[in-house]
Amino acid sequence: MKEYRNPLRRSILLGCGVFVAFLCLTLAVLSFFIYYRGMVDKYQTYIGDALRLTLTEIDGEDLKGCIESGEKSEAFRRTQNFLDRVKQEYDFTFVCIEKPLNLNETDNMMDVMAGMTNEEREEYNGGDSVTLGGLTGDSYSPEVVQQYLNRMDGSTEVSYYRNRTEFGYMYTGLLPILDNAGNAVAILAADLSMEEIITTLVRYILIVLTEIVILATLSLSIMYRWLNRRIVAPMIKLEESAQGFVESSQGQENPDALVFQDPDIHTGDELESLSDAFSSMSQDMKRFMQNLLKVSAEKERIGAELNVATKIQADMLPHITPVNPGRPEFELYASMNPAKEVGGDFYDFFMIDDDHFGMVMADVSGKGVPAALFMVIAKTLIKNRAQAAAGTEMHPGKILADVNNQLCEGNEAELFVTVWMGVLTISTGHLISASAGHEYPAFYREGGKFALQKERHGPPLATMEGLRFRENETDLGHGEALFIYTDGVTEATSAEEELFGEERMLNALNAHAEETPEEIVRGVREHIDAFVKDAPQFDDITMLCLRFR
Repeated sequence: MKEYRNPLRRSILLGCGVFVAFLCLTLAVLSFFIYYRGMVDKYQTYIGDALRLTLTEIDGEDLKGCIESGEKSEAFRRTQNFLDRVKQEYDFTFVCIEKPLNLNETDNMMDVMAGMTNEEREEYNGGDSVTLGGLTGDSYSPEVVQQYLNRMDGSTEVSYYRNRTEFGYMYTGLLPILDNAGNAVAILAADLSMEEIITTLVRYILIVLTEIVILATLSLSIMYRWLNRRIVAPMIKLEESAQGFVESSQGQENPDALVFQDPDIHTGDELESLSDAFSSMSQDMKRFMQNLLKVSAEKERIGAELNVATKIQADMLPHITPVNPGRPEFELYASMNPAKEVGGDFYDFFMIDDDHFGMVMADVSGKGVPAALFMVIAKTLIKNRAQAAAGTEMHPGKILADVNNQLCEGNEAELFVTVWMGVLTISTGHLISASAGHEYPAFYREGGKFALQKERHGPPLATMEGLRFRENETDLGHGEALFIYTDGVTEATSAEEELFGEERMLNALNAHAEETPEEIVRGVREHIDAFVKDAPQFDDITMLCLRFR
């Protein structure tokens, strides 16, 4: 049995592992943020309560006078004592009153007072840790001072921010101190170390990770055992039966020799149904091979006949150029590329007599064999009718009218054909043409460019009897050229569903206007191929170019 790079068992185990790990990780992250948010809310409540309590013991108007005079009042000293008690009882890292001044790098804050514990007072020999009106130097960064300045807005709400200082990671609360007019005179601040939060979070994470590992291991084991019994084992049985069937069919030309061993799966679910389907499919495969042998033989026969038909059709079209090597009056080249093995487009050119040259470009409705058969009939009738007129005045309109009546007889398939026919008088360059619903011809005039000649159309041949076709006359001078084609040229479609169109065709013609007819035809085909690229060809592409000398 084939060794797989990613066996089903390993893929299921890996998939289950990734799913369980993702689920556990999601739960862990979610619980972490919930726990962390709870701890932060607890800190905010703790700091906010302390600041609001402290604010009740501060006389804002008196504090304003002390800051302006630099002298400590009795109320100032009572506030200092209360601040010391708050620092002692709430275990704040810092609790102080500061006045923000500016956003400079140094001396951007003014000290007012700071709470101290009994131990800290002993270290300062009973003095204060800060001096009223003293500047803080570079103790506060401009970013931190900005937090203080934002709170000098006269509001009564506590704001919070996190800050990493030389004393550690702090969570700080700020509350404005207002005078009697409601203006902020300073900021009451309290710093609480977040080390407890970090320590608690680390301990919490370790506990959660341990629980996750245990939960993931149990979940993965149970899930894998269940999937292996319900899915993997039956699938392996099914694979072995299918592989045996494939091996028995390799190089086997006898359908009766195909063997499919029943995997005997009884899971009562879709796998059992799949097993039954495989058994039924093996029987269908035998019948299919028997039918395929018959169809293949028939297809080979039809393919051989189509190859012959393709060659016959190609041989029917004139392909010797120049047409009359003994006549130097003109050059001519034509090509036909069918969309299928055989096509409905055709071109024809022939000498009617010594001074008249006939040209035909036609497109039968439909594709494939029916169009090709109708094409043979139409081509033969047109050429025979034209050559029967040798020695008399040439009238393409009369020729098409007669052929139309003949094609209408017994046309039960209701096919029709568009035709452009021209008769060139070689000695003078005079051209008489008639169009039965065909594309406009393009003429190149000496010193100019290729341009379409908008001639009046008649209906396509074989649509109804008794039709008449208007004739058009023009003269070809030395070096002037004629280009006729089928709609497979202008309606060539790119992968973006865009048509090649008449404008691109004329641009392609004018890019090779001075060249030989063969180079002009091949040049147009190259432009079409470059336009459609890899898009499939939906219609026959037929072109003919004549240059009069």
